[in-house]
Amino acid sequence: MKSNSNILGLTMATALLAGCSAGQVAVRPDTTANIHTVALITVSEPQAYVAQDFGNPGMMFGAVGGAVAGASSANAGKNLDQIVSEAGFAAGDRLTRSLQQQLAAAGYEVKLISVPRDNGGKLLKSYDAVDAAGADAILDVAIESIGYATEHPMFSPHWRPAAQVHVALVDSRTGSKLYGEKFMYGYHNPLMSGTDLEAPETYHFESKELLFSDRVRLVDGMQDSVAAVTGQIAQKLKK
Repeated sequence: MKSNSNILGLTMATALLAGCSAGQVAVRPDTTANIHTVALITVSEPQAYVAQDFGNPGMMFGAVGGAVAGASSANAGKNLDQIVSEAGFAAGDRLTRSLQQQLAAAGYEVKLISVPRDNGGKLLKSYDAVDAAGADAILDVAIESIGYATEHPMFSPHWRPAAQVHVALVDSRTGSKLYGEKFMYGYHNPLMSGTDLEAPETYHFESKELLFSDRVRLVDGMQDSVAAVTGQIAQKLKK
């Protein structure tokens, strides 16, 4: 039974690595030079703001401890979702507006478009049906997860803002991917490939109680996660 679990774990880790690295495409300078108008798809709001307690001590004590850690994450997630909603923070809207402003500042003409999708946490599988008339490229951004997380019971147990965001720049005529990247802000996992962005220690909290007692700093940390990701995207697409 133990060997089967090890095999399953290895299989899952291998699949995770393969899936995370598959979408990475470096942008070429000559590519951005030929793009003048970008059709930016409005970013979908996450279904919920999550609190992942990977650093819960229970994670070190098998299935029972894992269940305790899972319950901790679920309860923290409900509190986080309520606080963020009451503060009026909307990650998708902030990402959209920030990208629109930064791309315009970089010299692009930006055209906002809305596209229905089955899963707002994933990039579109095809751009054939996207109406990007007049645009040279389509920019698609998807929030896989956003909220707060701990990393490790011993080495990194504190809470910090965490976000996983996928981005793809696609040629509007051919549908070919010109740029693709996954950003991992705050929470890092050696089994997951992507571009790691550090969360400033200003937004680190030693405990769940401290996290939820400082609502202003909590929301500020999430705003920083959006700013960090959009700043990186704008830098990569700089002419």
